[in-house]
Amino acid sequence: MRAQKFDISFFGRISAIQENLDSGRFSCLINPHAHMFSRPNLFLAIVFLLQAQSIKAQSFSGLQSSNFAGVHSLFSNPALLASMQYKRHSNLSTFSADIQNNMVSLNTPFSLWQAINGNVPQQYLNSKGRIQWKNTFLQAQSVGVEGWGNLNLEWRGPSYAKRVGNRFVWAVASRTRSNIAIKHISQGTVNYVNYLLNASPMPKDLWVLIAPQPFSFQANAYQELSASMAMTMVDQKKIKMSMGVTGKYLMGLGHVSIISEGLQIEDFNHDSLRIVKSNLQVSYSQGQFMQRFLQGFIVGGLPMVRNIIGSGLGFDFGLSIEGGRGSLVSQVKDNWLGNPGARNYRWRFSAALTDWGNVNYGNQTKSFRMNNSQPQILRIDSSFSAAFAKGSVEGFQYIEDFAKQNMNYTELKSLSRVDLPTQIQLQGDMRLASFFYVAAQLRQSLVSAQKIGFRQPSSLVIVPRIETKWLEFSMPLGLFQDYRMPMVGSYFRLGPIFLGSDNVVSAFLTNKVKGLNLYFGLSTSLGKCKK
Repeated sequence: MRAQKFDISFFGRISAIQENLDSGRFSCLINPHAHMFSRPNLFLAIVFLLQAQSIKAQSFSGLQSSNFAGVHSLFSNPALLASMQYKRHSNLSTFSADIQNNMVSLNTPFSLWQAINGNVPQQYLNSKGRIQWKNTFLQAQSVGVEGWGNLNLEWRGPSYAKRVGNRFVWAVASRTRSNIAIKHISQGTVNYVNYLLNASPMPKDLWVLIAPQPFSFQANAYQELSASMAMTMVDQKKIKMSMGVTGKYLMGLGHVSIISEGLQIEDFNHDSLRIVKSNLQVSYSQGQFMQRFLQGFIVGGLPMVRNIIGSGLGFDFGLSIEGGRGSLVSQVKDNWLGNPGARNYRWRFSAALTDWGNVNYGNQTKSFRMNNSQPQILRIDSSFSAAFAKGSVEGFQYIEDFAKQNMNYTELKSLSRVDLPTQIQLQGDMRLASFFYVAAQLRQSLVSAQKIGFRQPSSLVIVPRIETKWLEFSMPLGLFQDYRMPMVGSYFRLGPIFLGSDNVVSAFLTNKVKGLNLYFGLSTSLGKCKK
């Protein structure tokens, strides 16, 4: 049977929510100690709505561990280029998107596997044979004041790596990265969004008290052009050591952050907000990169040739050590590797410091602090909607003008630099048979969740895999999202085409999904494998 589809338009739902906003039906999403951001209902609703779609992917766990990653190796550790199995290798295009949260889940009376196989019970289908969407499929979770959500988009553009002699490899690459992260969302906010998505009558007493933890909302996007080189320093019979470095030219596309020690907001007559107490720091840049997220994941993740408003430098440093010669069978002209002269390790360990640097926005950002101890009313009317309809910059300017007129307002020194998502990446790989490997990957973020900057969550993954020159399969198992979410994924490569996910297996086996991810791309060798 053919796969069944949800009879629902994501952007149609967004438009419907926005119509309600413009009509004043909804007030705003309120959070414990933090923030009231741009289009309150719309923006966080999007974060929740994303969970109900067939969203795409995350950290390239399957691709990263492969001996046939080629030029992709430089993104996790530039030293691994020295072990590249090709004379030349190029990436044409690779896209990844990942969205996760602990606030809302997609709960259906059938599993995703049933939907793919067309085995959904008849009572859940419409007259066209498609799955009939019901708002009750989205269910709020109990989070207290520890709700969080992450959206990461990455596009790897044209990239090229070339081996020079037996010891040296150079490469050039391009990449675009976008990130939205929210942390310490309150239960009241989750309930509010649940009312919003289900179009249920909202209780008049819906409000949130100040919570002790600070709240943060951050959004960042940048592009990079990079050059890498890797060299084998030691190449003995049973030991090989390589070092690599990547230099990056960074082009900032935009930054938004709202950091708060506490915020108490009450829904007031469903068309206004009563800001009881607040203490927030807001920073926003010029440009309209936030609007690209509303145009879809592909558009939001692609590079921009306009609206580049920042620049900077970044670096990656890596070390790789290989030992042993593998089994006797693996030493005999490995045709599966496509390389009779390839060196076959028994084990490999690598370590890297990635994304060390920052984007400098100069005077393209504006920062201010707003606080109050006496209640103030912010109307969510046509002026409010019109400001945000023009763009995020105009919306934040509207909020800033309100703060100047009604709150204790302090203009702060412009945020000039935004840090990259610096990580330590440790990788181990053990060859157990000619075709069979087991890899381990540890990614530890060095960026605090409260720091103003781009951040990628930490993770620990084990990746058993079967690989040949033309066919590869692996199944990543690990703890993602700062070691909070266990996931089981898969990775498949057929020649130059690959497709992977960090949680597709676990998502298919349950009817309660809090996020899905997927990455896919086309990369190819140019010429024969290395000799």
